[in-house]
Amino acid sequence: MNILIIRLSAIGDVVHALAMVAPLKKKYPGCRITWVIEEETANLLEHYPGIDRVIISRRRRWLRQVRGGQPVKALRQAAAFVKMLRSDRYDLVLDFQGLLKSGLIAFLSRSQRKIGYRNAREMSPLFYSEKAPATDFNDHALNRHQVILNHLGIKDPAVSFAPFYSRRDEDKIDQLFRSLDIDCRKNLVVVHPCAGWPTKVWPKQKVAGLCDRLIDEQSCAVVLAGSYAEAGFLNEIVNLANNRLVSLAGKTKLTELAGLMARADLAVSTDSGPMHLACAVGTPVVAIMGSTAPWRTGPFGDRYTVIRKELFCSPCYQKKKCPLSHHRCMAEISVEEVFKTCCNWLAG
Repeated sequence: MNILIIRLSAIGDVVHALAMVAPLKKKYPGCRITWVIEEETANLLEHYPGIDRVIISRRRRWLRQVRGGQPVKALRQAAAFVKMLRSDRYDLVLDFQGLLKSGLIAFLSRSQRKIGYRNAREMSPLFYSEKAPATDFNDHALNRHQVILNHLGIKDPAVSFAPFYSRRDEDKIDQLFRSLDIDCRKNLVVVHPCAGWPTKVWPKQKVAGLCDRLIDEQSCAVVLAGSYAEAGFLNEIVNLANNRLVSLAGKTKLTELAGLMARADLAVSTDSGPMHLACAVGTPVVAIMGSTAPWRTGPFGDRYTVIRKELFCSPCYQKKKCPLSHHRCMAEISVEEVFKTCCNWLAG
């Protein structure tokens, strides 16, 4: 059995789709799984057991090349991607993304069985030979992914994950801790205050206040996690804090971030990919949410607490700014309530 999985992005969504690997391997013993993923999240699959082959789509790079006056170069690279995609024949193609970009990849693949959601968006169902039942977009992403497995006769698949990181990733974290003089004897709290949407972000002054209280009152070692692009925001938090904070912005690949989360005693995060990564490695999570719904995109498992305000306008799912110009869903979450929730997890 040769299976192609299409889940291109983003971090959290790829994490959720990875929970489908073990049930597929159990249903089809000895199956070979190929995964198509976008460049930005490809590192997540680097060491993941059960993934036999990874094909990377560099769609964003191709678009930049076209805009930059290099359409021939972009076309050659896209053609090479299609050639690699079609170099094998698949018994099953499973599109867990459900968008035009993933539907086209399913269409271009060599397979008679191309399965996606009946109510997938952007006309992607046109490219499927079989349509799994329509999903409720208010269900959690994990449950929506399981609809496709149910269509294959895999009932109530257990949610489990293999290790995301290697010994080399753990060694890199050890080196970072030594070079940054992080005290490993203390409780480690990883704070990820960033998000792709500005409306998901908790005010940086409150993040700094939370970090100070964790250090002063709980004697924790606190590190800020984020990408290279988020370094400026994390540096502002470092400057606002009264205690020494360590920013790891841009210093960890996704697999190394998974290793860092696994080592942490607690993760505090907005609704973001690293939040889902922390859940997947079993670390307790305090999730701060406002513009999005925890029942749809929130943490999963049984080791988390969601902090949010029950406002008539939340969740609004607006990305760039609060449509009512007050952003109360995040502004009204106090340092005190987040700190007390953290203390409960650390005490437990």
